[in-house]
Amino acid sequence: MAASRNEHVRFRYGICLNEQCSKCKSKEVQEIPARKELVCAECGKPLRECPRPLTWWEKNGKKAIGGVVAVAVIGVGGLWGSGLLGGSDKTASEQNAGQPEQNTVQVDTTKQKQAETPVDTTVTKQQTAVEEDKKDIESKDDTKQPSKPATESQKIANGRGTINFPYGTYSGDIRNGKPDGAGVMTYSKAHKVVSTKDVVAQPGERFDGVFENGKATFGTLYQKDGNVIKIKR
Repeated sequence: MAASRNEHVRFRYGICLNEQCSKCKSKEVQEIPARKELVCAECGKPLRECPRPLTWWEKNGKKAIGGVVAVAVIGVGGLWGSGLLGGSDKTASEQNAGQPEQNTVQVDTTKQKQAETPVDTTVTKQQTAVEEDKKDIESKDDTKQPSKPATESQKIANGRGTINFPYGTYSGDIRNGKPDGAGVMTYSKAHKVVSTKDVVAQPGERFDGVFENGKATFGTLYQKDGNVIKIKR
């Protein structure tokens, strides 16, 4: 109280009434030393003296203290109710005394029957061994068999027919399941016409000639650009 009185003695407070002044528009309370005239610091017009404005603590101090006390009371009450501060003396068994027990155990009878039925492990092991032997034999047979140039579409072993190859289709004489004699090879992929020559047929081109044991020996290659090349092994 002594400090506020000394401050009141040392300062006077007022509000500017000049409507043209910005401090009047903002309704600012001006603090003027007690020894000076009570005039506006901006426009110089006399001020209307008013009480000292209250500080934040003077306005909101009581509310702040009340809020802190309320929070503290609520926190203590919550801890007491949860038993952390001894507010609940009931044990877990007493709390659950009135509740029915629900600890039921379901038994899978199917698994029990399977467990009771004896399994002949000897027969199972023998079957597994036989299956593994079959797989080994099949894998060995696959590695021994050479890759066939023709697909499974070939059905004629001797005579005239058509054979599909990975790089084209052959139509003509067939012997032992291979091109042998006069025939035409139409290419679907780039491929050497004769293995000993550097002439490569492109997709869409055809070779008309003589074949021996599945290989071209001599004939004519008809290219897409109209060129004709005579080839001989």
